[in-house]
Amino acid sequence: MRLTYRSLVTSAFVAGSLFLGAQAASAATSTATLTAGTLTMTAPANFSYPVTELTGLAMPPLSSSFSVTVNGAGTKSGWNLQASIGTLTDAAGDAIPAGGHIIHDAQIAPLAGTTGPTNTIASYGTAIPTTSGVKIFSAAANTGRSESTETFNTLLTIPLDTAEGTYTTALTVSLVAGP
Repeated sequence: MRLTYRSLVTSAFVAGSLFLGAQAASAATSTATLTAGTLTMTAPANFSYPVTELTGLAMPPLSSSFSVTVNGAGTKSGWNLQASIGTLTDAAGDAIPAGGHIIHDAQIAPLAGTTGPTNTIASYGTAIPTTSGVKIFSAAANTGRSESTETFNTLLTIPLDTAEGTYTTALTVSLVAGP
């Protein structure tokens, strides 16, 4: 009886092994097609320089900043920001030349968990352009695919013979595809 029971168990094990060994493997392909969304920008808010008392003497440039938030929406081609600014004028027609309005640096704050864009503008310190189509920030190809905020620190030089007044002008910033 003992021999018969062992024979049955051994036969069952061998038969089960044959069934398990005969299983077939199959592979499936997983696909995810992702397309770039729409490149978008949040326009800069109004920005001001501090109220300053004129003394008739040379004074250091006034400082301020403006920020632009860009969503690269997955694009690999890069993007750039272009800006122009006009002459600052007051209600009486007095003017501060646009050439005294300078971007002296740019700071990048990428969305948490991303690396942010790589700016290909090597240096700052020149006047904000008075004509459109001049790059103030350029995200290199394959960078800037998610959201980031670019903050531009500005300086305004006040000429010695400037009259008192509240001076205003328009800053125009455009987002363009490509670095």
